[in-house]
Amino acid sequence: MEKERIKELLHKYRKGLCTDAEKAWVESFYDELANLPSSDLTEEMIQADLADVYQRIPALSKNKSFTLLPRIVAAAVFLLFVSIGFYFFKEKESSQPLVEVIDKSKINPNDFAPGTNKALLTLADGSQIALDNAPDQKILDKGGIKITKNEDGLITYQINPGIQEAKSNTLSTPKGGQYQVILSDGTKVWLNAASSLSYPTTFTGNERKVLLKGEAYFEVAKNEKQPFKVLTDRQELLVLGTHFNINSYEDEPEIKTTLLEGSVKVSALQTNHTILLKPGEQAALKKSGKLKVDQIDAENVIAWKSGLFQFQGSGIQEALRQMARWYDLTIEFEGDAPDIQLWGEVHRNANAIEALEILRYFDLKYKILAKGNAKKIIIIQ
Repeated sequence: MEKERIKELLHKYRKGLCTDAEKAWVESFYDELANLPSSDLTEEMIQADLADVYQRIPALSKNKSFTLLPRIVAAAVFLLFVSIGFYFFKEKESSQPLVEVIDKSKINPNDFAPGTNKALLTLADGSQIALDNAPDQKILDKGGIKITKNEDGLITYQINPGIQEAKSNTLSTPKGGQYQVILSDGTKVWLNAASSLSYPTTFTGNERKVLLKGEAYFEVAKNEKQPFKVLTDRQELLVLGTHFNINSYEDEPEIKTTLLEGSVKVSALQTNHTILLKPGEQAALKKSGKLKVDQIDAENVIAWKSGLFQFQGSGIQEALRQMARWYDLTIEFEGDAPDIQLWGEVHRNANAIEALEILRYFDLKYKILAKGNAKKIIIIQ
């Protein structure tokens, strides 16, 4: 089938306009490519095109920061991203520069470094402790409560058994920061950038309740006599002991709860709509209060915990919101955002300039504006 016909079908597939027969053909396309005999898809052909990818993306050549999905690697000679039908056969980029830097004298590559383990711990008395990559240290040892931190970005709570008074603490990460905490009951929480978790120093009564803003991954210590609850501004999550991820950023259109292990009950506060999730399912709560459930690859959702941006057909705006939080940037579009989906992964240890090289494959350019500590990326179509 000629390339233009393939490109047309891919466009229709992305828009949901394919007939059943066309949809079946598109979905089998990669499987066929992955099994092509060497006479059709030679190693030299693949390596030549992948070499071009490595040369044009510093994140690959230096830090191996960009990895194509295995299914797509097999078909790399034909296309890179299904969603827009980009072909390696297309003409090389024009000589027009990808990046236009405004006020070059103020651009420092270190300003675009990836995020690190850093957070702010607010204690019950209102005092605040800045947490960074410093060596192990004791944060608090008073009144039967001991809080310690280590250089890997982890704080732990040890509470004397006789302590019954619960005091509220809040762990907050800025843009460009992440942190981990082990609560007094043994529950482990990974906090993503621009997020906060409020929790008691010890759990009393007949439930364990925490308040989340932003995104976090939980591994809840099992205690059937004391259920664990996670509250966000629009939903309540009830668990006994399980592994799950909640994305509740205010700038996202939905609160997404993804279950990896166990079971959780998700309740919309606005409508009282309740659903029970099974492993591999994701509940999406819209601002209207409507809940829906989808089957997803849960490991992709928590890729951030393992140091990856994982894009599985992610809209470009969603992808760039993730990057903006991690790199502490403001990212805007000049005009309307293009209807583009991303497939692949980028390591979060790449700097922002390297990560944004992914835009090259969509014929998108960007401007960098830097003034003091403020950094803005403007995407140009």
